[in-house]
Amino acid sequence: MAAYAASSSLKNTIKHIQQSYRISLASPSSEILQPAYEAMSRLQKVLVQILVTSRLRIKVYPIQVVRLLNEEESKKLLGEKVFGERGFPFSLEKLGEKIAKKCEGLPLMIVTVAQLLSEEDKTTEYWTEVADIQHSSVFVDAYNQISEVLFPSYDYLPQYLKMVFLYLGAFPPYSDIEIHNLFHRLCAEGFLEPIEIQTSEDFMDSLGDFMDGEQTLEDFMAQCSAKLAYWYHLILLESNPESWFSKKEFRVHSCWQHLCKKEASEIKFLHVLESCDDVLRDQRRLCAHSNTLFAFKEVCDSITSDCASTVRSLLCLGAYHQYPVLIHDMDFKLLRVLDALKVRFYNVPHELLKLVCLKYLALTCNKELPISISNLFHLQFLIVHPHMHIKKRGFLSYMPMEIWDMQELQHVEVLGTDLPTPNFDATLGNVSSVIGVSAKSCTREILKRIPNLKELGILLELKPYEDDDDGSNSLIDFDYISEELCNLHILSYFVLNPNMKYEFVVPLSMFPSSLTRLELKGLGFAWRDMNHIGSLVPNLKDLRLEHYAFRGPKWDIESGCFLNLETLVIEDTDLVCWSP
Repeated sequence: MAAYAASSSLKNTIKHIQQSYRISLASPSSEILQPAYEAMSRLQKVLVQILVTSRLRIKVYPIQVVRLLNEEESKKLLGEKVFGERGFPFSLEKLGEKIAKKCEGLPLMIVTVAQLLSEEDKTTEYWTEVADIQHSSVFVDAYNQISEVLFPSYDYLPQYLKMVFLYLGAFPPYSDIEIHNLFHRLCAEGFLEPIEIQTSEDFMDSLGDFMDGEQTLEDFMAQCSAKLAYWYHLILLESNPESWFSKKEFRVHSCWQHLCKKEASEIKFLHVLESCDDVLRDQRRLCAHSNTLFAFKEVCDSITSDCASTVRSLLCLGAYHQYPVLIHDMDFKLLRVLDALKVRFYNVPHELLKLVCLKYLALTCNKELPISISNLFHLQFLIVHPHMHIKKRGFLSYMPMEIWDMQELQHVEVLGTDLPTPNFDATLGNVSSVIGVSAKSCTREILKRIPNLKELGILLELKPYEDDDDGSNSLIDFDYISEELCNLHILSYFVLNPNMKYEFVVPLSMFPSSLTRLELKGLGFAWRDMNHIGSLVPNLKDLRLEHYAFRGPKWDIESGCFLNLETLVIEDTDLVCWSP
């Protein structure tokens, strides 16, 4: 009976539509869109204008995406909503501009903030508080109101995208998010691991039509980001010109971040610490946008008593501190992710080396890694940056030999420190990326022991004295790199503080034909060498030449080079013109 009534209703609707000239369909989900498509297919011979509004991108018909407002438009809209057509008074104009900028171009946010401002005193003191304090009451109230409108868009997400999206709430507002770093964390969290009864190939197959061809999990992560941006409109790829151009970074609007943080905390998925009084019971992931919070004994005691047995991640994502921040009692036996790259340590803490379940470790420290780093035998991602790049004369820095015992490692990024040559038959078969090493880590003996390397980042620091050349900066004899690294996809070669009186000699055979991304900085090559390189890497899609990687006013690009290139970045150069 209900089916008959629905069919009858649809026929009546179609009959009514055929007598109309314009139709507006507001549809929040793909389930509701499908009946609309079926109805519209019956109207192909009827002269009718149809407008469909949806939270989702619609493939079937041409679409118009409503863009965010720019800063001038945002300021004008806020001023008119608070003060009418005359806009801001002179005394509040600059503050109004700062408040409008914090709305990040979202009209709904601007209108909501304007309504709340209209109900309060219009004094410079109050507006200064709203403009300068990140979590002012006006913005918190606005976020809470808007969350009710935004929540259905989150609720309609597939489960695998909900997990990724909620994790984005960990990042500070108004900041870009690097896709590769996000991917590494999600892998360490276990979100991208196949279940036990599946092989990795079965896991990729289970993702269905979303995967195109032969793709890696990192490709999948990039496509998740693209899907959230272009299909669901939940993240922003255009907020920063560099981010949009490189496709390496994106950001989440502060409205969405508020919803992510609130929902993630409620379901015990992730909690962003805001004060010493936060309730942390049974939270699985803790994040701080002010890294000093983890230094308060009250916070650490609360973590120990309320969630020490459940916490799996500590994320210090606030601003970097040049002075060390003490993190009390890291006695979390089941901790898997510790991201303390924005926290400076004088030494690698001994307590940290007892966290045997760690899979992701990132910190800043100038001291060498201790031998006991190998105690972290589950570690997959090792990231250590120096606080300062200090080069001692006649001193070479190496990772401990025990690094070769860490068979779970996938990503090694210990800047300014080299891999030692093993004196035994050891390999790192799971390592796919090595970043920040010198030419001493690129010997044939070492490279053949990392057979599945896909990304290599070479960092060259010029010695301050002419007689200091020990060969660690030379690649002239490295013509075997393409032979040993036939699966290499990404190669970067950076010269710190380049001296333009030097021209580095690099054998062309060190560029494998498998390369899809190449980054060069400070090498001072001649542009003719770029043509030779281009002929060797037919699959190159992303090329970045910075800090006088090449020199000369003219680049004559030879035909047949760079046929698949999608992204080209040239910065800090004396190039005047090029000709194809």
